[in-house]
Amino acid sequence: MESNYLVSVIIPVHNTAPYLHKCVESVRNQSLKEIEIILVENMSIDNSAEICDEYAKIDSRIKVIHLPIAGLCIARNAGIDAATAPYIGFVDSDDYIGTDMFKDLVEAMTENDADLTFCNYCYEYEDGHIELLAPNSGNNILCVKEELLRDLMWERKSCAVWIRLFKRELFTSLRFPEGFVYEDRRNMPRWIMMCDRIVWVDKTYYYYVERANSICHTISPENRYHYILSCFIWLDFIHEQALFSGRELVDVQTVILRNALMQFKQALQRVRPKNFKNEIDEIRKGFKHLLTFPKNEFDVRVYKRIRNIAYYWPIYYCVHFAFKELKQ
Repeated sequence: MESNYLVSVIIPVHNTAPYLHKCVESVRNQSLKEIEIILVENMSIDNSAEICDEYAKIDSRIKVIHLPIAGLCIARNAGIDAATAPYIGFVDSDDYIGTDMFKDLVEAMTENDADLTFCNYCYEYEDGHIELLAPNSGNNILCVKEELLRDLMWERKSCAVWIRLFKRELFTSLRFPEGFVYEDRRNMPRWIMMCDRIVWVDKTYYYYVERANSICHTISPENRYHYILSCFIWLDFIHEQALFSGRELVDVQTVILRNALMQFKQALQRVRPKNFKNEIDEIRKGFKHLLTFPKNEFDVRVYKRIRNIAYYWPIYYCVHFAFKELKQ
Protein backbone atom coordinates (compact mmCIF):
# COMPACT_ATOMS: atom_id res chain seq x y z
CA MET A 1 0.00 0.00 0.00
CA GLU A 2 1.47 3.34 -1.10
CA SER A 3 1.51 5.99 1.63
CA ASN A 4 2.97 9.43 2.23
CA TYR A 5 3.23 8.63 5.93
CA LEU A 6 5.84 6.71 7.92
CA VAL A 7 3.65 6.05 10.96
CA SER A 8 -0.07 5.57 11.49
CA VAL A 9 -0.91 6.56 15.07
CA ILE A 10 -4.18 5.00 16.24
CA ILE A 11 -6.00 6.73 19.10
CA PRO A 12 -9.17 5.01 20.39
CA VAL A 13 -11.54 7.60 21.87
CA HIS A 14 -14.36 6.95 24.33
CA ASN A 15 -15.57 9.59 26.80
CA THR A 16 -12.17 11.23 27.31
CA ALA A 17 -13.04 14.82 26.36
CA PRO A 18 -11.16 16.44 29.30
CA TYR A 19 -7.90 14.76 28.20
CA LEU A 20 -8.34 14.58 24.45
CA HIS A 21 -6.85 17.94 23.45
CA LYS A 22 -3.60 17.29 25.30
CA CYS A 23 -3.35 13.81 23.81
CA VAL A 24 -3.98 14.83 20.21
CA GLU A 25 -1.77 17.92 20.44
CA SER A 26 1.12 15.76 21.68
CA VAL A 27 0.78 13.62 18.55
CA ARG A 28 0.25 16.53 16.17
CA ASN A 29 3.39 18.21 17.53
CA GLN A 30 5.69 15.25 16.99
CA SER A 31 9.06 16.16 15.51
CA LEU A 32 8.36 13.43 12.96
CA LYS A 33 5.80 15.05 10.66
CA GLU A 34 5.10 12.11 8.34
CA ILE A 35 2.44 10.70 10.64
CA GLU A 36 -1.16 9.78 10.01
CA ILE A 37 -3.41 10.27 13.05
CA ILE A 38 -6.45 7.99 13.20
CA LEU A 39 -9.03 8.93 15.84
CA VAL A 40 -11.42 6.02 16.36
CA GLU A 41 -14.35 7.31 18.40
CA ASN A 42 -16.96 4.88 19.61
CA MET A 43 -20.22 5.76 21.36
CA SER A 44 -18.98 8.63 23.52
CA ILE A 45 -21.67 10.44 25.52
CA ASP A 46 -19.53 13.50 26.22
CA ASN A 47 -18.27 15.81 23.46
CA SER A 48 -15.35 13.58 22.42
CA ALA A 49 -16.89 12.95 18.98
CA GLU A 50 -17.21 16.68 18.29
CA ILE A 51 -13.61 17.30 19.36
CA CYS A 52 -12.42 14.60 16.95
CA ASP A 53 -14.37 16.12 14.07
CA GLU A 54 -12.99 19.59 14.79
CA TYR A 55 -9.43 18.25 14.66
CA ALA A 56 -10.08 16.64 11.27
CA LYS A 57 -11.00 20.09 9.93
CA ILE A 58 -7.73 21.74 11.00
CA ASP A 59 -5.18 18.99 10.28
CA SER A 60 -5.23 17.04 7.02
CA ARG A 61 -3.22 14.24 8.64
CA ILE A 62 -6.14 13.41 10.93
CA LYS A 63 -8.70 10.79 9.94
CA VAL A 64 -11.79 10.24 12.13
CA ILE A 65 -13.76 7.01 12.36
CA HIS A 66 -17.04 6.90 14.32
CA LEU A 67 -18.05 3.39 15.37
CA PRO A 68 -21.57 2.39 16.52
CA ILE A 69 -20.15 -0.10 19.02
CA ALA A 70 -17.91 0.41 22.04
CA GLY A 71 -14.73 -1.49 22.81
CA LEU A 72 -11.02 -0.72 22.92
CA CYS A 73 -10.00 -3.73 20.81
CA ILE A 74 -12.73 -3.02 18.26
CA ALA A 75 -11.45 0.55 17.94
CA ARG A 76 -7.82 -0.53 17.57
CA ASN A 77 -8.68 -3.10 14.93
CA ALA A 78 -10.71 -0.52 12.99
CA GLY A 79 -7.72 1.82 13.15
CA ILE A 80 -5.43 -0.90 11.79
CA ASP A 81 -7.83 -1.45 8.89
CA ALA A 82 -7.70 2.27 8.08
CA ALA A 83 -3.92 2.67 8.52
CA THR A 84 -1.79 3.31 5.42
CA ALA A 85 1.73 3.73 6.84
CA PRO A 86 4.37 0.96 7.08
CA TYR A 87 4.59 1.39 10.87
CA ILE A 88 1.74 1.48 13.38
CA GLY A 89 1.69 2.98 16.87
CA PHE A 90 -0.99 3.44 19.51
CA VAL A 91 -1.78 6.15 22.04
CA ASP A 92 -4.63 6.03 24.56
CA SER A 93 -6.76 9.16 24.42
CA ASP A 94 -6.30 10.08 28.08
CA ASP A 95 -2.48 9.90 27.87
CA TYR A 96 0.11 11.92 25.95
CA ILE A 97 3.59 11.47 24.49
CA GLY A 98 6.94 13.23 24.27
CA THR A 99 7.83 15.22 21.16
CA ASP A 100 10.48 12.85 19.77
CA MET A 101 8.79 9.54 20.54
CA PHE A 102 7.93 8.43 17.02
CA LYS A 103 11.02 9.99 15.44
CA ASP A 104 13.27 7.96 17.74
CA LEU A 105 11.24 4.77 17.41
CA VAL A 106 11.28 5.01 13.61
CA GLU A 107 15.03 5.70 13.56
CA ALA A 108 15.66 2.68 15.79
CA MET A 109 13.41 0.61 13.53
CA THR A 110 15.10 1.59 10.26
CA GLU A 111 18.70 1.64 11.50
CA ASN A 112 18.38 -1.88 12.90
CA ASP A 113 15.98 -3.34 10.33
CA ALA A 114 13.69 -4.12 13.28
CA ASP A 115 10.13 -5.40 13.32
CA LEU A 116 9.26 -3.84 16.67
CA THR A 117 10.64 -1.02 18.81
CA PHE A 118 9.60 0.22 22.22
CA CYS A 119 10.41 2.99 24.69
CA ASN A 120 9.80 3.63 28.39
CA TYR A 121 6.76 5.12 30.07
CA CYS A 122 6.05 6.95 33.30
CA TYR A 123 3.03 7.55 35.50
CA GLU A 124 1.54 11.02 35.80
CA TYR A 125 -0.80 11.43 38.75
CA GLU A 126 -3.69 13.85 39.10
CA ASP A 127 -1.62 16.10 41.38
CA GLY A 128 0.96 16.46 38.59
CA HIS A 129 3.57 14.16 40.17
CA ILE A 130 5.49 12.08 37.61
CA GLU A 131 6.94 8.68 38.54
CA LEU A 132 9.73 7.41 36.28
CA LEU A 133 9.97 3.62 35.92
CA ALA A 134 13.15 3.00 33.91
CA PRO A 135 16.84 4.02 33.94
CA ASN A 136 16.69 6.15 30.74
CA SER A 137 20.23 5.55 29.56
CA GLY A 138 19.35 7.03 26.17
CA ASN A 139 20.77 3.97 24.39
CA ASN A 140 19.16 1.85 21.70
CA ILE A 141 19.42 -1.77 22.85
CA LEU A 142 18.98 -4.73 20.51
CA CYS A 143 16.90 -7.25 22.44
CA VAL A 144 17.32 -11.00 22.58
CA LYS A 145 13.80 -12.20 21.90
CA GLU A 146 13.84 -14.99 24.47
CA GLU A 147 15.18 -12.65 27.16
CA LEU A 148 12.48 -10.10 26.39
CA LEU A 149 9.83 -12.80 26.73
CA ARG A 150 11.32 -13.77 30.08
CA ASP A 151 11.12 -10.13 31.19
CA LEU A 152 7.44 -10.05 30.21
CA MET A 153 6.63 -13.24 32.09
CA TRP A 154 8.46 -11.99 35.18
CA GLU A 155 6.69 -8.64 34.70
CA ARG A 156 9.98 -6.76 34.47
CA LYS A 157 8.83 -5.28 31.15
CA SER A 158 5.41 -3.98 30.17
CA CYS A 159 3.13 -5.67 27.64
CA ALA A 160 1.51 -2.35 26.68
CA VAL A 161 1.13 -1.65 22.97
CA TRP A 162 1.22 2.12 23.50
CA ILE A 163 4.98 2.19 24.14
CA ARG A 164 5.64 0.22 20.94
CA LEU A 165 5.98 0.79 17.22
CA PHE A 166 5.00 -2.18 15.04
CA LYS A 167 5.68 -3.11 11.47
CA ARG A 168 2.19 -3.26 10.02
CA GLU A 169 2.79 -6.85 8.81
CA LEU A 170 2.63 -8.03 12.43
CA PHE A 171 -1.13 -7.42 12.34
CA THR A 172 -1.72 -9.50 9.21
CA SER A 173 -2.37 -12.71 11.14
CA LEU A 174 -2.91 -11.50 14.72
CA ARG A 175 -5.32 -8.73 15.74
CA PHE A 176 -6.61 -7.54 19.08
CA PRO A 177 -9.06 -10.03 20.66
CA GLU A 178 -12.39 -8.22 20.70
CA GLY A 179 -14.47 -8.44 23.86
CA PHE A 180 -11.52 -8.82 26.22
CA VAL A 181 -9.68 -6.65 28.73
CA TYR A 182 -5.89 -7.07 29.18
CA GLU A 183 -5.66 -7.60 25.43
CA ASP A 184 -2.00 -6.53 25.43
CA ARG A 185 -1.10 -9.33 27.85
CA ARG A 186 -2.89 -11.89 25.70
CA ASN A 187 -1.15 -11.01 22.43
CA MET A 188 2.24 -9.46 23.16
CA PRO A 189 4.22 -12.71 23.57
CA ARG A 190 3.01 -13.92 20.17
CA TRP A 191 3.79 -10.63 18.46
CA ILE A 192 7.28 -10.83 19.90
CA MET A 193 7.72 -14.38 18.60
CA MET A 194 6.80 -13.13 15.11
CA CYS A 195 9.71 -10.64 15.14
CA ASP A 196 13.26 -11.17 13.91
CA ARG A 197 14.71 -8.02 15.49
CA ILE A 198 13.43 -5.88 18.38
CA VAL A 199 15.00 -2.67 19.71
CA TRP A 200 14.47 -1.04 23.09
CA VAL A 201 14.86 2.76 23.02
CA ASP A 202 15.81 3.41 26.64
CA LYS A 203 14.12 6.80 26.94
CA THR A 204 10.84 7.81 28.57
CA TYR A 205 8.37 9.19 26.04
CA TYR A 206 4.95 7.91 27.08
CA TYR A 207 3.02 9.62 29.88
CA TYR A 208 0.42 7.31 31.37
CA VAL A 209 -2.13 9.51 33.13
CA GLU A 210 -3.51 7.79 36.21
CA ARG A 211 -7.30 8.13 36.31
CA ALA A 212 -9.47 6.46 38.93
CA ASN A 213 -12.09 5.41 36.34
CA SER A 214 -9.85 4.19 33.52
CA ILE A 215 -10.64 0.73 32.11
CA CYS A 216 -7.74 -1.16 33.68
CA HIS A 217 -8.09 0.62 37.02
CA THR A 218 -11.77 -0.24 37.28
CA ILE A 219 -11.01 -3.60 38.86
CA SER A 220 -14.41 -5.23 38.56
CA PRO A 221 -14.85 -8.98 38.99
CA GLU A 222 -15.23 -9.15 35.20
CA ASN A 223 -11.88 -7.41 34.68
CA ARG A 224 -10.24 -9.77 37.16
CA TYR A 225 -11.70 -12.69 35.22
CA HIS A 226 -10.10 -11.41 32.02
CA TYR A 227 -6.76 -11.08 33.81
CA ILE A 228 -7.00 -14.73 34.88
CA LEU A 229 -7.74 -15.77 31.29
CA SER A 230 -4.61 -13.93 30.16
CA CYS A 231 -2.62 -15.91 32.75
CA PHE A 232 -3.90 -19.17 31.25
CA ILE A 233 -2.85 -17.99 27.79
CA TRP A 234 0.63 -17.15 29.08
CA LEU A 235 1.04 -20.57 30.70
CA ASP A 236 0.02 -22.35 27.50
CA PHE A 237 2.44 -20.15 25.56
CA ILE A 238 5.31 -20.97 27.94
CA HIS A 239 4.81 -24.68 27.34
CA GLU A 240 4.24 -24.32 23.62
CA GLN A 241 7.50 -22.38 23.18
CA ALA A 242 9.48 -24.29 25.87
CA LEU A 243 10.71 -20.96 27.24
CA PHE A 244 11.70 -22.25 30.68
CA SER A 245 12.85 -25.46 32.28
CA GLY A 246 13.70 -26.83 35.70
CA ARG A 247 13.54 -24.48 38.67
CA GLU A 248 13.00 -21.42 36.47
CA LEU A 249 9.84 -22.98 35.02
CA VAL A 250 8.49 -23.69 38.51
CA ASP A 251 9.27 -20.16 39.67
CA VAL A 252 7.74 -18.31 36.73
CA GLN A 253 4.61 -20.48 36.77
CA THR A 254 4.31 -19.81 40.49
CA VAL A 255 4.40 -16.04 39.92
CA ILE A 256 1.76 -16.19 37.18
CA LEU A 257 -0.52 -18.57 39.09
CA ARG A 258 -0.27 -16.64 42.35
CA ASN A 259 -1.34 -13.52 40.47
CA ALA A 260 -4.26 -15.43 38.96
CA LEU A 261 -5.29 -16.85 42.34
CA MET A 262 -5.10 -13.41 43.95
CA GLN A 263 -7.37 -11.98 41.25
CA PHE A 264 -9.79 -14.88 41.74
CA LYS A 265 -9.92 -14.31 45.48
CA GLN A 266 -10.50 -10.58 45.09
CA ALA A 267 -13.25 -11.15 42.52
CA LEU A 268 -15.08 -13.50 44.89
CA GLN A 269 -14.88 -10.92 47.66
CA ARG A 270 -17.04 -8.63 45.51
CA VAL A 271 -19.52 -10.96 43.86
CA ARG A 272 -21.65 -13.94 44.85
CA PRO A 273 -20.78 -17.23 43.10
CA LYS A 274 -24.31 -17.52 41.66
CA ASN A 275 -23.74 -14.20 39.87
CA PHE A 276 -20.31 -15.29 38.63
CA LYS A 277 -21.10 -18.89 37.71
CA ASN A 278 -20.05 -18.89 34.05
CA GLU A 279 -16.77 -17.19 34.87
CA ILE A 280 -16.05 -19.61 37.74
CA ASP A 281 -16.77 -22.55 35.43
CA GLU A 282 -14.28 -21.22 32.86
CA ILE A 283 -11.64 -20.61 35.53
CA ARG A 284 -12.08 -24.12 36.92
CA LYS A 285 -11.80 -25.50 33.38
CA GLY A 286 -8.55 -23.55 32.96
CA PHE A 287 -7.15 -24.95 36.19
CA LYS A 288 -8.11 -28.49 35.17
CA HIS A 289 -6.21 -28.00 31.93
CA LEU A 290 -3.12 -26.84 33.84
CA LEU A 291 -3.26 -29.98 35.96
CA THR A 292 -2.47 -31.99 32.83
CA PHE A 293 1.04 -30.49 32.95
CA PRO A 294 3.68 -32.50 34.87
CA LYS A 295 3.18 -32.10 38.63
CA ASN A 296 6.87 -31.37 39.25
CA GLU A 297 6.49 -28.12 37.29
CA PHE A 298 4.37 -26.62 40.08
CA ASP A 299 4.98 -25.17 43.49
CA VAL A 300 3.38 -27.67 45.91
CA ARG A 301 1.08 -25.15 47.63
CA VAL A 302 -0.04 -23.58 44.37
CA TYR A 303 -0.72 -27.02 42.88
CA LYS A 304 -2.97 -27.93 45.83
CA ARG A 305 -4.93 -24.69 45.54
CA ILE A 306 -5.66 -25.00 41.84
CA ARG A 307 -6.49 -28.71 42.27
CA ASN A 308 -8.96 -27.90 45.05
CA ILE A 309 -10.61 -25.16 42.99
CA ALA A 310 -10.78 -27.39 39.92
CA TYR A 311 -12.16 -30.53 41.58
CA TYR A 312 -13.47 -29.64 45.05
CA TRP A 313 -14.96 -26.22 44.40
CA PRO A 314 -17.97 -26.26 46.79
CA ILE A 315 -15.76 -27.35 49.71
CA TYR A 316 -13.04 -24.86 48.75
CA TYR A 317 -15.53 -22.00 48.61
CA CYS A 318 -17.08 -22.89 51.96
CA VAL A 319 -13.71 -23.14 53.71
CA HIS A 320 -12.11 -20.03 52.21
CA PHE A 321 -15.09 -17.71 51.81
CA ALA A 322 -18.45 -18.76 53.25
CA PHE A 323 -17.19 -19.75 56.73
CA LYS A 324 -15.07 -16.61 56.97
CA GLU A 325 -18.11 -14.48 56.17
CA LEU A 326 -20.09 -16.19 58.92
CA LYS A 327 -17.35 -15.44 61.46
CA GLN A 328 -17.30 -11.72 60.64
